[in-house]
Amino acid sequence: MAIEKMKYLCLVLGICSNFAFAMPSNNNNNNRPGLLSPVFEWKQMEFEYESEAAKQRDIASGFYVPHVPAPIDVDVSYSGSGSKVFVTIPRFQVGSPVTLGSVNSKNQVVPYPSWSWHRNPESCLPDRLISVYRIKIDECGRMWVLDTGRYGDHQTCEPQIIAFDTNTNAVLHRFTIPKNLLESRSVLVTPIIDNRDKQCRDTFVYVADCQTYSIIVYDVKHEKAWKATDKTMYPYPNFGTYRIQGDSFDLMDGVLGMDLERYHPDKDRKLFYHAMSSPTENWVYTSHLRNETRFKHSPESSPEIFNTLLTNRPSQSAAEAIDKDGIMFFGLMTETSINCWNTANVEYGRYIDTVIKDTVRLQFASGVKVVTNSRGQQELWTLTSRFQKLAAGTLNPNDVNFRVSAGKVSDLLDKTKCRTKMSGASTYGGGYTGSRPTFGVRSTLDEDAIIMPSGFEAIAN
Repeated sequence: MAIEKMKYLCLVLGICSNFAFAMPSNNNNNNRPGLLSPVFEWKQMEFEYESEAAKQRDIASGFYVPHVPAPIDVDVSYSGSGSKVFVTIPRFQVGSPVTLGSVNSKNQVVPYPSWSWHRNPESCLPDRLISVYRIKIDECGRMWVLDTGRYGDHQTCEPQIIAFDTNTNAVLHRFTIPKNLLESRSVLVTPIIDNRDKQCRDTFVYVADCQTYSIIVYDVKHEKAWKATDKTMYPYPNFGTYRIQGDSFDLMDGVLGMDLERYHPDKDRKLFYHAMSSPTENWVYTSHLRNETRFKHSPESSPEIFNTLLTNRPSQSAAEAIDKDGIMFFGLMTETSINCWNTANVEYGRYIDTVIKDTVRLQFASGVKVVTNSRGQQELWTLTSRFQKLAAGTLNPNDVNFRVSAGKVSDLLDKTKCRTKMSGASTYGGGYTGSRPTFGVRSTLDEDAIIMPSGFEAIAN
């Protein structure tokens, strides 16, 4: 197994480790794959070019290597300009012509906001996107993009955070992450957005650095940033080996999966997080993270504010997302499943439940989002892939390797124990009750069957 290929997976996901905990399985969800329906599927990624000649020029120059691009994350915008599904394709290897785009009805990735932002990645142009692992669209229709600035093995440009207006594609905000918060091995993989008011004027961004085992805190209003580090963000040696459908590889990734419980102006808010190569789930009050003075002299100054939940996951996990009722969704690597846990419970591993298990379609869930559609209903969107085969150099271009799927949260949670608060659990945290702007756009999932945005058709099983 090529070690050079293996190291790219950290840049792609960021997972953590320990010892396995028996996976509870007392429901009938293992055979309900239809509840999470395919939206897009690819054997190899395809891109929208202005012409076949332009595509062939990129292939001839090596700027586009057809078997290289591999998507990592997904998010959905319901806005005045129409419904759009976005995917990220980090450039951890040279050969991906686009690192962020929307998907059109032809299954092609359309460069966002335009081709010019993705060209000349080593030139550090003012308007540029070099390599994006994950994005987050917030309640006010802003798409927050975390650009690592890494092209292949090289840190060619400074990392930055950019916010786009999803209606107009205009840049609303841009921030270059200070060098003193980074190390040569830094890989910025996940942005989480903490809006402190309904108008989204008081915003913080929490950024996971999976290789320095840190969370960077960015105060958007004051354009200031600082870093917090704790041992809960480190990988676990016993969870550094991944086993997925007969493939095995080693990877030691730190903090990657993160999400927030709902905002309430009268309550403190928890940021849940975990390292990818670990079995534990952790949390910290955002009031502590937002207190810059705590970390003024050292990012490791406050170990007492970080908390680890009781009991563990059975295997590694990448992304996670929390719905309005405090239910967390995440994938499990070895189990090839989507799972849930009620954050109102003080215990974690013991009360994990299986939402859907599918050994073919749910390998490597690197993108997980809960999206509020135009009717105020919640949808679960996932991006899954065969990254274990990419790591081993055994990816088959004749197989379906990358999938975006979606389903209604209410249906997915049916018959799971995640709906019910457990004994010893705290009450649900209060929450921000707004939804993303709808502007009359129809939901993608608001009927019994999946209805794809803007004329898209669900891919048949």
